[in-house]
Amino acid sequence: MNAAIVDDEPIFLIQITDLLKNISKEQGFNINIDSFQNTEEFKAQYTENKYDVLFLDIDMPGMNGFELTEMLRTQNDRVHIVFITNRDDLIIHAFRYKVLGFVRKKHLENELPYAVSSIIKEMNLSASTVLITEVRSQGGKTKTVAIDDIFYIEINSHDAHIFLSDGSKLIVRKSLSEFLGMPGFNNFILINSGTIVNLAKAKLDDIKIILPDGTTLFISKRKMKEVREAYLKSLRRVLI
Repeated sequence: MNAAIVDDEPIFLIQITDLLKNISKEQGFNINIDSFQNTEEFKAQYTENKYDVLFLDIDMPGMNGFELTEMLRTQNDRVHIVFITNRDDLIIHAFRYKVLGFVRKKHLENELPYAVSSIIKEMNLSASTVLITEVRSQGGKTKTVAIDDIFYIEINSHDAHIFLSDGSKLIVRKSLSEFLGMPGFNNFILINSGTIVNLAKAKLDDIKIILPDGTTLFISKRKMKEVREAYLKSLRRVLI
């Protein structure tokens, strides 16, 4: 997860940064954090899609958090924003800006973990992307992956190997059932005990699945009927 904090009070920049690092360890994801003491510093280096989430103070000299949010929404409506402030009276006003959360500075330790959990859920609820944290042996980085770029996922030595359309592979510690239970994976199907396939990318050829890169995957006898029915259903959705 790539995050930025904008707050004019250095003590809160440090406190929020430390809390986010601790939360990332507890919740099992990697986070990269940039911090800025004013909106001008932030704007000078901001580019669209650079961050997954922004933690913005509201009361700041010059452009405040509300004004910065209005500017950002014209550039990137998808970035998640959490307001962090001492002003309880601004809660109702804050949600006019389609933000994901509101954290009070006097309750940082209690409210920030909940806000982070909401961010992760929202990122994974996207119909087009999923947040993936690689195993430590592969770097342990957290990445946002387009579901449509996933050809298939295969279990190998208790890890899930995710094969992508660009030929790359990600290795994560998840079960196939966990992936199948995620929103956005409704077009994936189990073709044997250790493999799920993105039917949107697959071609059914008798007892095997052929993917655009030429990869051939065999369907188990037990799953044959279910796979064929799901494949035909997937074709009908495309045709409609």
